[in-house]
Amino acid sequence: MSTGRSPTLRYLAGSTEATHASWLELFFDLVFVAAVSELARLLHGDLTFHGLLVFCALFVPVWWVWMSFAYYADLFETDATHFRIALLAGMFGSLVLASTIGVAISPDGRTLDGAHGFALANAALQAILVGLYGYARRAARAPGTAPDAPGAPRPGAGRDAPQSPPQNAALRQLCGIYVAGFGCGGALWLASVAVSAPWHLALWALALLVEIATPFVAYLTVASPPAHASHLPERLGLFTLIVLGESVLAVAWGARGAPSTPSALPVAFFTFVIAACLWWVYFEHVDHRVIINALTSGRSSLVRGFAYGYGHLLIFAGLAATAVGSEALIEHAAEAHMPAGAGLALTGGAAAFLLATTAAHLVIRRPLARRLVAVRVAAALGALLLGLSSTAFSPLAETAALAGLLVLLTWAEVRHRREAPGTT
Repeated sequence: MSTGRSPTLRYLAGSTEATHASWLELFFDLVFVAAVSELARLLHGDLTFHGLLVFCALFVPVWWVWMSFAYYADLFETDATHFRIALLAGMFGSLVLASTIGVAISPDGRTLDGAHGFALANAALQAILVGLYGYARRAARAPGTAPDAPGAPRPGAGRDAPQSPPQNAALRQLCGIYVAGFGCGGALWLASVAVSAPWHLALWALALLVEIATPFVAYLTVASPPAHASHLPERLGLFTLIVLGESVLAVAWGARGAPSTPSALPVAFFTFVIAACLWWVYFEHVDHRVIINALTSGRSSLVRGFAYGYGHLLIFAGLAATAVGSEALIEHAAEAHMPAGAGLALTGGAAAFLLATTAAHLVIRRPLARRLVAVRVAAALGALLLGLSSTAFSPLAETAALAGLLVLLTWAEVRHRREAPGTT
């Protein structure tokens, strides 16, 4: 570990290989287990349309905090002491954010309750990001490279030594846009504390809009945005596993209650099959170079890269809703008919995941065949129909039907993999 090294871009330097997540990044991801659990608990306590709206509204800022820090760590080498301290501070801020989720939005939306804590936590997290990008902007000197940049010439190096990538001016401009955008977003979060309910929610929405638009503005306005060796697809996959872990926990709790409720164990088994099939569908088509290709292949590829990264919002939310539905159905396993909200959370979450995953897989280097796209869309529609008619079924019948549908989809995925050229 270097104590004083400035942040340096992860230059491709002629290599097209992706980098990998650091131990600190993995630690950071684990903190968001608490945030996802709080969001799941919130939806579990209110399986109504209003509860779903609140769940979705709060999922966006939680996802965006994770995405913002993940992308900074993807863009720069992050082994320096100052970054470790900043990320650890971000982890604590994320824990505070998680602790306020349950009271961030009141049932009527007209009282502040825990809204101030939620807003202040977001403002603090944006301030950390502003500091990180501001420091990186100052360190990116032009001409030349930041200290210790990979590929930078060393003192006394010969004329055949690798020349420093001429990207620092673009990098400074990029970081400046991030500082302005995230600074504006943080100011809006802070200003919402002084606004009466429910107008504070409008400022929250505006803050998120500004922050989420900032990367678009940065990469579409900088003439030659710097290309870097990205491991963001790996981070997205790891976060997918974290959210899938909520379904695994639901199965464990269901198995624990099986002796007192005989039907709980079969329902838990089918919910595990559902989680396993969703894992299979996602990880069957992971492309570790999708972000690198987006950064090096022109504006149209760049837009596709944004679609891939931002599309994971619906993937994560769908998986979280599926986990909530799984837990609720296991709890009602002994009943002849189940609550409509529980069935719809399970099947609707699975449908949202399938549609969002399909959209993400359509923008990678080797997109899905039309036949497989049609099969996935059909499976998503079938899941939605099951959810809309869920009150007519028992939890066992509902989970068995969805599990069977997803097993058929997984079988189609395996056949497509075998028939696709260049695969094993």
